[in-house]
Amino acid sequence: MQFVNGIMKPKTQSRDTFELFQSHFDQLLNPQHELVVLANKIDWSGLETAFVDCYSPDMGAPAKAVRLMVGLHYLKYTFSESDETLVDRWVENPYWQYFCGYTHMQHECPIHPTSMTKWRNRVGAERLEELLKETIRVAIREKHLPRRDLRRITVDTTVQEKNITYPTDSKLLYKAIVQLGDAAKARGIPLRQSYVRVGKKAAVMVGRYAHAKQFKRMKKRLRKLRTYVGRLIRDIENKVTGIDEELATLLDRADRIRCQEPQDKNKLYSLHEPEVQCISKGKAHKRYEFGQKISVATTNRSNWIVASNLMEGNPYDGHTLAATIVTTEEVTGEAVTDVYVDKGYRGHDYTGEATVHRAGQSQRNATRAERKRRRRRSAIEPKIGHLKSDHRMGRCFLARLTGDAINAVLAAAGSNLRKLLGLIRGGGGRFVHALIRWIENAATASHLPRLRCLAAAQAAFSGTTILGQSGREIGHELDLTVLWKLNAHSALLFGYSHFWDSDVIVQTGVSEDADLIYVQYGYKF
Repeated sequence: MQFVNGIMKPKTQSRDTFELFQSHFDQLLNPQHELVVLANKIDWSGLETAFVDCYSPDMGAPAKAVRLMVGLHYLKYTFSESDETLVDRWVENPYWQYFCGYTHMQHECPIHPTSMTKWRNRVGAERLEELLKETIRVAIREKHLPRRDLRRITVDTTVQEKNITYPTDSKLLYKAIVQLGDAAKARGIPLRQSYVRVGKKAAVMVGRYAHAKQFKRMKKRLRKLRTYVGRLIRDIENKVTGIDEELATLLDRADRIRCQEPQDKNKLYSLHEPEVQCISKGKAHKRYEFGQKISVATTNRSNWIVASNLMEGNPYDGHTLAATIVTTEEVTGEAVTDVYVDKGYRGHDYTGEATVHRAGQSQRNATRAERKRRRRRSAIEPKIGHLKSDHRMGRCFLARLTGDAINAVLAAAGSNLRKLLGLIRGGGGRFVHALIRWIENAATASHLPRLRCLAAAQAAFSGTTILGQSGREIGHELDLTVLWKLNAHSALLFGYSHFWDSDVIVQTGVSEDADLIYVQYGYKF
């Protein structure tokens, strides 16, 4: 066993003797692949140090490697996989195995999917913030994120829905009947009647009467369901002398469901997730959402996520701002100077040194750069949308409030990791190649001799001339431009360009110099 400060670390990954006859990943994988490059940039030893005190020194089997567990959670939330599908795809993908610290092809995953849940619960949401911090540190080290950008953030809230059915009175009451019957059967309590059959029939009729707008009959069936739940509660309490804690909790929740009315506050919306809140964000397509409020903070300029906090109890948006700024400063290590929020943050609780810019405020004395930063506040909205659609924040499948906090933090880490992968992959190169293909197609379709010289750009970009010879230079160009600002939003650009041919263009048969005069009108929204 290995010990650090008296606490057992996970054992070093064992190497099978058969691996001596297998090909190393260095010989199989593309060293320029984004996952290979990123795996070599993450500080895995720092993450191991952060999680080392999560393990017991003298209980249980030796734990799995920290890099394996951290890497699997990075992959899970980057590519939006469940625990089960993640394990299946990990076996099929050698790049994922290399990312998790393996050097040879593995034909079975070293963990069971349930180990992911156990590890998350053992580590907790606070330590899992290290995964988010590491993505920020990597972005800073690789010059993708200047430190000055961390001082200006945009903050907004959203709802992370829980994995529960849409709560209605009939659904909740029938569910209480079923669970009370199962609990009594498991403890050997003889019931006078289970009410499962008649309860199901009554619940079905509630939906049919509501659809037909026969509300008196619907309310009558609901009263029947409440009567069934009350009878079960009294029957169990009368026949049991010592009620255990689990049964007492179930009886209390069933009684809350039986007694609550539509206009009550702090209602119970789920028997197995009692912390779920009913939150209305004013959406036209979804009036009510059932889950927990999450506060998200991003950098104002480049939309890196720097905080993702669970706000328990559906507080007012303005009362979440101070906690979000504190978390942001802990994650980034930089003091926040400017915060951009929407109109929902009127009367916020922040009293620090940072300046809070609320949407709708007067911009009379704001500089041009400041006005641009204020307009970028709305850029956080699509970022939250991607968190929900691409990184598993749309519906939380993890249990209780701890699961809500863990899911929010890991979704933010997965979003930043996908951003890093895209930057490493090199989106600019794909854009250049697409632009060259467009120029070539335009030159071919127009049949203009002078435009044929532009088709040589593809050969120049690839390192050869269009005759197959080596060379990148296709000519020289002189540009003269004059910019005339009409107002704060529009401007006119007058330009003159002269192009001198090189040997590459001469070889095409078109060796004429080119002159171009143009006028461009631009409007900023």
